[in-house]
Amino acid sequence: MFKPRNPESTFSGASLITLLRLVGSLLFFSLAVIHQKELYNFIGLGIHWLGDLADGFWAKVFKQRTVLGAEIDIIADRVECLFFFINFLSFHPDLVLPVVIYILDFAFIDFYLSYQFLKFDIISIDYFYLVDKKVYKLNFSSVGKFANSTAVPLLLILLPGLWPIALLLTVVLITIKLYSISLLRKKKTSYR
Repeated sequence: MFKPRNPESTFSGASLITLLRLVGSLLFFSLAVIHQKELYNFIGLGIHWLGDLADGFWAKVFKQRTVLGAEIDIIADRVECLFFFINFLSFHPDLVLPVVIYILDFAFIDFYLSYQFLKFDIISIDYFYLVDKKVYKLNFSSVGKFANSTAVPLLLILLPGLWPIALLLTVVLITIKLYSISLLRKKKTSYR
């Protein structure tokens, strides 16, 4: 559980944390639907965010970054985001436009961009600086990750009246991702 893992390993403590956060968040997202309580939806989002930090921290500290773990993490992020926002719309139907555009960005465009790490034969998105420093800074650095997966949801949750700003930020994120995808299409593969 605490031992370093080979990048090709199928099990790691970090992957276990990812799976536990997926199950825990989905449990609370389901409770939000069953009981029509938005608090459960926010608890599910909290589990998602804390679990995402925890699995990444675990992978770095215990040297357990694995390709399978990176794949599971990317998929779990999208599943949890989709469940959160589908529930969120049931409580805030007036925010359908910015939410749908954000879902298109995060669940499809960003998913495609994130999964490109496999094409370049690196362990995870954390190593994208080996492929392209600009793509890494814009999308996978700490600032890039925050802008991509946290800023828009926080704006929509805490300041729903400012949804046009959240929508504008999402359009900027989409533009950055499309630009990043075009940069990566010009690169050779295999960096590991």
